[in-house]
Amino acid sequence: MSLGPPFDASGLRKQQATGALLLLGLAVAGCEGPTAPGDRDLLSEARARWRAQNQDSYSVELSRSCFCLLGGRSMRLTVKGGAVVAAEFTDSGSPVDEALLTYIPTVPDLFDLIQDALDRRAASFWAEYDPSFGYPTRIEIDYSATTADDEVAYSARGLVFLETTSR
Repeated sequence: MSLGPPFDASGLRKQQATGALLLLGLAVAGCEGPTAPGDRDLLSEARARWRAQNQDSYSVELSRSCFCLLGGRSMRLTVKGGAVVAAEFTDSGSPVDEALLTYIPTVPDLFDLIQDALDRRAASFWAEYDPSFGYPTRIEIDYSATTADDEVAYSARGLVFLETTSR
């Protein structure tokens, strides 16, 4: 009675060697920083483009995806003098409660969020910026690969300057 093909020790050694190389590759990748060196340069360039606009009053659509306050809903913000003064949900047109406006980030706050993610060496990070005005159009951050529900993502679009203001 046959119990299967004869044992092939060379095949097992090949599998072990392949597994060891895979583990070594993962260990080396783990030593790499989670953000590319160019991320800080892109942030600096985008922030400079934003500051060159010399504007602190604007309207922008902002979506935040997270397990957090106001997460999962898109809003149209009105920012005047650098502060969020009004917001309405884009799906219903209803206003965001005035007490919650302080939880809504401005464009400079989004830049600070990106800087914080880079400084904290987030496990996963991605940012895109408007080519003309420099404001962040997409931010994705996962601070810890081993912690559930710490991820946050923002998208911004349709920024319109409300008035010319000097800062």
